[in-house]
Amino acid sequence: MFEIDYEKASEFGNIVDGVYEVTIEHSMEKTTPNGADYLDIPLRIRTDFDQPHKNSVIFHKIWQKKDTGKYPEGSIMNLAKQAGIPNGTKFKSLDDYLGMLEGKALKVTVKNETSESNGKTYENLNVKKMETSMLAAQSAPEISDDDLPF
Repeated sequence: MFEIDYEKASEFGNIVDGVYEVTIEHSMEKTTPNGADYLDIPLRIRTDFDQPHKNSVIFHKIWQKKDTGKYPEGSIMNLAKQAGIPNGTKFKSLDDYLGMLEGKALKVTVKNETSESNGKTYENLNVKKMETSMLAAQSAPEISDDDLPF
């Protein structure tokens, strides 16, 4: 049994400008319908820390440069640095790099901004700053055989 408490009600509104503790979810390389490649890096707002918009997702993207066809090296290196990937770590592929990011904790500053493309205006939540989180990454709960129903 449970009781309705309006004081605990929350809406799934837009994430407001501010600083959030997040963890990196499964990231991947994607392509827009117009052929632009980007890294899709979903950042889940942590639920183990008292902050607004818990469990919401910030969709961070790193776009490939049109002139070189490569991702901005500074953005790739900064993300690794702030996520705690050791300096000098070598990767065989972009997928290996993205896989190592999964589950890492970050502290991000976000801002709602508008952009224009092909005569249309879009609302975007942009990551303006990325920092190393001082909070330990969330760990998976330990489950022993005694906890299992079978």
